[in-house]
Amino acid sequence: MKTLTNTPRKIFSVIIRNKEYDVYDIEGKEHQGYGDIPKTWWLYYSDRLPEGTIPPADSDSFVRYHKWIERRLWELKFKMYNTSKNKWDEWTFSNGCSCEIWCNNKHIYSFNTGDINFAMSKAQYLMVHMSEHPFDFFNQEKENGRKIWWHGLPATIKLGYEPGEIKIYPDYSTGITPDQWWKELKNRESKIGTYKKDDDWDEIEKENMADNIQSGYINWGDALSDNHIDWFRK
Repeated sequence: MKTLTNTPRKIFSVIIRNKEYDVYDIEGKEHQGYGDIPKTWWLYYSDRLPEGTIPPADSDSFVRYHKWIERRLWELKFKMYNTSKNKWDEWTFSNGCSCEIWCNNKHIYSFNTGDINFAMSKAQYLMVHMSEHPFDFFNQEKENGRKIWWHGLPATIKLGYEPGEIKIYPDYSTGITPDQWWKELKNRESKIGTYKKDDDWDEIEKENMADNIQSGYINWGDALSDNHIDWFRK
């Protein structure tokens, strides 16, 4: 019998019966490859080994990866609600719908809207959009410290307060000083759009910029609102 010497390479994990298993690519170890599945993909169908431990390629716990195993198990949580507000001694009422999007038992995104039918349609769209987006919504912890360009300026990101949210941090390691970075950001933001802002909104933006400079970062929020982000900075 040929001895396998190649080290299995973990490529992703899947959940089966609410338990997580690892899938490996093992060069030189091939199955029939039914359903266009790569012949070197194997499911380690046993208890997960301690972090950093790799099972031997000839382990009896390896079974061929099956085409009917879904890599992403989605869970959508919709909740309709009513709200009230008292203004000038009169009660007004409204309603809305919140949605939590979970994947492989991880909460990855939330949003609110006014109609449950729209929420369902938006959730379907987001399932595709997040799957194709440069930001890794499925392993968000890996995005901490990622290098980006923010308005063309060097920056990094950290996770925000809610799943799918981010903070923008200037990257001074490139040689740009804090004064230069924030001054250039002000200059670039002032050139966006040609419309005249009203005085109240202009004052709010100035206060927000002052708060950002003082804190040293921009609490941006939704990673999908990324018109000013270039995700591919080396």
